[in-house]
Amino acid sequence: MKWTKKEIDPALVRTIAHRYQVDALTASILVRRNLTEPKQIQFYLEDDLQLLHNPFLFTAMEDAIDRILMAREEEEKVLVFGDSDTDGVTSTVLMTDALRDFGLEVFQKVPEGEEPYGLSKDAVDFAEKNGVDLIITVDCGISNHEEVAYARQKGVDVIIADHHHLQAPSPPEAIAVLDPKLTDCGYPFRDLSGCGVSLKLAHALAIARLGMYKEPLALLNAGTEPGAPEAKPAGVLEAVRLDNLIETSRLRIVSGPEGAFPAGTLEKLEKFLRGRIIISWDKKEINLFFREHFSGGVDLDVMDLSQLIGAFWPGMAKSSLAELIQASRLKKYARASQTAVDTLKNIFSAYILQALQSQGLLTERMFQLAALGTIADLMPLRDENRLIVRRGIDGINTAPTGGIRELKLSMNLARPLGAIEIAWQITPTLNAAGRLGTPGLALNLLQADTVDHAIEAASQLIQANNERRRLGSEGWDIVRDKLNESLEKSGGKFAVVGSAEIKSGITGLLASRAANTMKVPVIVAAFKADETCTGSIRGGTAFPLTRLLAHCADLFLDYGGHDSAAGFTLKTDQWPAFLARLSEFMDRTEFSTEEPELAIDAELPHAYVTPELLHLCRHFEPFGEENEPLVFCSKRVPMVDAQIVGKNGKSHLKLTLDFGTYKWPAMLWDGAERLERDFSFRNNDKVDILYKVTANYWNGEERPQIELYDIHRAE
Repeated sequence: MKWTKKEIDPALVRTIAHRYQVDALTASILVRRNLTEPKQIQFYLEDDLQLLHNPFLFTAMEDAIDRILMAREEEEKVLVFGDSDTDGVTSTVLMTDALRDFGLEVFQKVPEGEEPYGLSKDAVDFAEKNGVDLIITVDCGISNHEEVAYARQKGVDVIIADHHHLQAPSPPEAIAVLDPKLTDCGYPFRDLSGCGVSLKLAHALAIARLGMYKEPLALLNAGTEPGAPEAKPAGVLEAVRLDNLIETSRLRIVSGPEGAFPAGTLEKLEKFLRGRIIISWDKKEINLFFREHFSGGVDLDVMDLSQLIGAFWPGMAKSSLAELIQASRLKKYARASQTAVDTLKNIFSAYILQALQSQGLLTERMFQLAALGTIADLMPLRDENRLIVRRGIDGINTAPTGGIRELKLSMNLARPLGAIEIAWQITPTLNAAGRLGTPGLALNLLQADTVDHAIEAASQLIQANNERRRLGSEGWDIVRDKLNESLEKSGGKFAVVGSAEIKSGITGLLASRAANTMKVPVIVAAFKADETCTGSIRGGTAFPLTRLLAHCADLFLDYGGHDSAAGFTLKTDQWPAFLARLSEFMDRTEFSTEEPELAIDAELPHAYVTPELLHLCRHFEPFGEENEPLVFCSKRVPMVDAQIVGKNGKSHLKLTLDFGTYKWPAMLWDGAERLERDFSFRNNDKVDILYKVTANYWNGEERPQIELYDIHRAE
């Protein structure tokens, strides 16, 4: 393994440390990870839900909300149709919960057995038979042009809430299409999970239920701002228009040297505010300002935000706006200088969020479900995904919602879990139901109406996961020799197998196992009775998986994924053409043969390696896709002890490393053979180590430990 440490600009580190009030080590890690823009850094240093993007930034969101409101007014029935994996099931549950809480009669469906992915004509027929007037697809739908047209013929409207790539020139002709990967969707973040998109739709509906939908609002501040030391402070009028809580325009007028505002100021302000509900801080001060600066008096009908927030934050309501500007945490992330009206907008945003949560319109359960969907679908943990997952994990650890709580207890997962632990423990168990064609088990768990029902559903899910493992073991016996033959035939470049003897739900499990063993790209496909073939691809080192998908796109009925994992569906009669295209791609593609690299986030002197490192790491959690755990390096570390540990052959190496003030337990997984070969405890070798800091939980106590990526005898 090659160790690399990127050179960084010390001046930039100092600037970031000063601006964001963090220590030099945190600042250097941010710089080394190319996190230098305010809009990036805020998602690492803050947990404030105000940083979530407004759901009405989706250009189609108003159409979706209008249609749902109409369904409520007309007492229509709604069908929520999702996918069978964890992201699809959590999307289905979240959307169903939100609509039922709104008072709608809701049916729900996900593909069962060998039913194909996505909305089907059978599902449309089910909707028609049950008097459904509106279908909402979640985590699917963007490729269902024919099915959406079929629904329209039946008089059934469709809203699509998906996150997959559009493969056709244009999306289906639905009432509204919400998909952050559409180029003209209007939404600023493309990597939401399917459940993340469902959360956005539920959030927009919550805003409508609060009475803020299409409500014409304006925020107004009137005050003074300092100029030159000898000059009289200038008067300033600032106003912002909000439509669906999104800033749409801004007005700023500053008085002249003598304190007089330009002629026509009131007319301009009146025109800007006309027809809008005006919100300000401290109504008395606003009216006093206008009496002092404009003769004849001004009669403003102003809503006092300081009075509104008193029920939530009594202490804050007593503060002046100037004091709140100074106390604002978010102002350091603004590109331009923070004005009073910006602070007013942040306070109003916080008030709306608190109102949504206090009225049960935007719930912790929604964030827990969205976190599970985001983690399970391997979505990048950046931008607002970090807030969604962090908020959801906090809830899963402290107050898990019904179903999740019983699953954790049934799996003996009482300790706090991070995103990586959830990805290894919770989401595969939820996924097992869909992979076996019984996603209803996961729905039953997450929608159980009693604790006993949830416990029973959790038990069934665990059994399903065990069954999936058993099928995986049997499937491995079926495909192992064929994969080895394929590997030899390809000259060691790749391995591919297609079989009717394995279930489509375990192809990913088999491809992952083979790729980890063979260290090359592996494709495992299952031939199904409906004359389609479903395959999973797992890449080896430096494999351009997305380029392969694009190269074969015309052969697929559907596909998706990224450079570490992907899947596809095609007609079985296209399998030979796919194999030919695959060989062609592999023959002309060059792969890196260089030693794999691991980037170092920081090289730490021994005195820095203290338990406080665990707190620093938590700034950068959740860890996962596109946000790997922090990698540290330390040189010439003395070994105090070395033991070979583990079950089934004791393959792991447990060390005790002496950093001076603290002695740390350190694990090198599958590294037992390196003791006495690469370094020696008996010779009192000092070692150079590459590692991450994690928490080990034992008897309810958290203890920091080191997990080693690599270790060498120090020179």
